Amino acid sequence: MKKYKRTVRGETKYVLDVMHHGKRRRKYFSDFGESQKFEKDGGLNNWLASFEDQPDGYNTTVSVGIKKYLENYQSRYPTARWSHIESRLGYLLKWGLGDSRIDSVDVQFLSRKVAEQKSWTTASSKFTYKNQFVIFLNWCGLMGYCERTKWEVKTLRMPPKDREIGILAHENAKALMNEVLPKYQPALALMMFAGIRPQGEMQKLDYSHIEHGDYINIPSSKTPSRKITELPDNLWKWIPSDGKGRVMSSWNAMRLNRTRTADKLGFAYTADAARHSFGSYGYWMYGLEWTMHTMGHMNYDTFKTYYMNKKVSKSEAEKYFNISP
Repeated sequence: MKKYKRTVRGETKYVLDVMHHGKRRRKYFSDFGESQKFEKDGGLNNWLASFEDQPDGYNTTVSVGIKKYLENYQSRYPTARWSHIESRLGYLLKWGLGDSRIDSVDVQFLSRKVAEQKSWTTASSKFTYKNQFVIFLNWCGLMGYCERTKWEVKTLRMPPKDREIGILAHENAKALMNEVLPKYQPALALMMFAGIRPQGEMQKLDYSHIEHGDYINIPSSKTPSRKITELPDNLWKWIPSDGKGRVMSSWNAMRLNRTRTADKLGFAYTADAARHSFGSYGYWMYGLEWTMHTMGHMNYDTFKTYYMNKKVSKSEAEKYFNISP
């Protein structure tokens, strides 16, 4: 560190000259006392620390690059949301890359980390994060923070995991049907014994769509409207023949009552348990075509992956479709 006088535009200035990370930094003061006070009050350390957050050509670190990228994004789109971008790029810091030079980032390392993230459960979510990293890195190249101008982070294929479809044991299904509030029993029965989607289809279903004991016209939601027939006899025992208006008055209220009832009975109601149960038991009881049509499925691979528990037996399926009040 050096101190000396220097004439700047005809005025005498006191100069504080410091080498910091291989670069010369100079700060000018009007008199010697001002420079002394600056050092005594801790200004020197704060001043030098400010350079840590500044780009340094090809030596720019990932953390500085992220800071500048977010600043640039906010200046270009002042009314847009940006917290989601900060959250995604934050994974680069979590993975220990904050102090690394941007130019030294290994794309194979990023590809592997993207593939390993268990919280990103779908291919589209992995692509979203991967794409955010690519956009950021290419922007850094355009800004001169690294040499490379084109980055490619590949999404590695991970071996598929064998998953078990969560269904209700027939004794749990029976207890649940008998313990939920009576006003929710018809809706729950239609989900468990006719495979109707809880949101969309059930929310639109009116008693006028039901020809008791014969068929149900399912209103369109994810799939076109369809007519389902040859439904199990036990279903009709839960459906009033003279019902009026919507079958399910409130999806959220029914869902909460169902969850609380299952908790009281001592078992967990897993996600989509009614629909998964119908798909699995229906396959073993009534066959593939009837079950897929009733559920509104047109893709066998999707059905097999998400709605067919291979551990179900024919005898268990028979017990399930005999659950009555």
